[in-house]
Amino acid sequence: MPNEILALDQDHFRGIAEAALVGIYVIQDDLFRYVNPAMARMFGYQRDELVGKINVLDLIHPEDREGVALRIRQRFAGQMTETPHTARGVTRSGEIIHFESLARPVTYEGRPALSGTLVNVTRCVVAQEKIEKHRRQLQRLSTQLITAREAESKRISQELHDVIGQSLTAVSINLAQIKQDLTADAPAAVWERLSDSEALITGTLAQTRRLSSELRPIMLDDLGLIPTLRWYVYQFEKRLNIPTAFTFVGMLRHLSPGMETVVYRVAQEGLTNIARHAQANEVKVILDCQPDRILLTIRDDGVGFDVHQLYQSQNADNYLGLLGIEERISLFAGVLHVDSSPGKGTTLTVSLPNTNSPDR
Repeated sequence: MPNEILALDQDHFRGIAEAALVGIYVIQDDLFRYVNPAMARMFGYQRDELVGKINVLDLIHPEDREGVALRIRQRFAGQMTETPHTARGVTRSGEIIHFESLARPVTYEGRPALSGTLVNVTRCVVAQEKIEKHRRQLQRLSTQLITAREAESKRISQELHDVIGQSLTAVSINLAQIKQDLTADAPAAVWERLSDSEALITGTLAQTRRLSSELRPIMLDDLGLIPTLRWYVYQFEKRLNIPTAFTFVGMLRHLSPGMETVVYRVAQEGLTNIARHAQANEVKVILDCQPDRILLTIRDDGVGFDVHQLYQSQNADNYLGLLGIEERISLFAGVLHVDSSPGKGTTLTVSLPNTNSPDR
């Protein structure tokens, strides 16, 4: 009776294996003792060409044979895992395929063996490689766009500061000279127009300087990141009348111009978001230069928001600022973390690898 049950189980197993769409095999003494039709088709062989004739490792890509052999030894030794092993195989025609396999020790004809499944994942791997290739291309394009945008912002900022700013200053000096040359009996309307013109020039000059600084502050190139952040935080506080503190922690390191620009732009975007949405009464900006990381934290006590709900929003305009930050820091393998909830303010933290050399 037990033999009949065993025979029935074997027939049942064989029926399932023969109809399976994935490869099923039994390995013993480094040879295949059983392969189902799907396994044979996967490698381009007839079953009788594989069973008992071809060494298992002969179907494995040369660069992956050592890893597969190790896995086989581990399975025979009883070391089990629920994670499939991924490797490359070589078909009869020489085509390279990618597969995932999961095996278990069994007893076959009274002796230890391995029985497992093998799934052809070549299409998935190729698709993933294409996605990764496109991702790298998009990242390179993004880098080029950001670099070009920064260069153009710098150029326009310098034009505003050097050309338009100087021209407006010259006009202001000329107006002052005209006022000085006017006689006391000049019509009151002339004096009034001169005063209005001076006020207009002064306002326009201030606006030009502000636009120049918003595009790219010259002091970022001349004085570096820390003074520029202190200045920007001061301007933010002055403009919006929100108490804003800047704190620098750690050792000052010479960052690359690209890294300094990214940190400055993140701070700029973070404070801009606060001005637009937070309704905050107090803001803190902390730059922490650790030996291996640069941490920029921007914290406010404003209205806050549901982070998950924001990212799930169908309207990308709602989180374009955060996307812009993520895009910039991704160029330096940075990580963005946003901690917020309604009524409890927001903390934005950016972590960047500190790969630059220390102070000279």
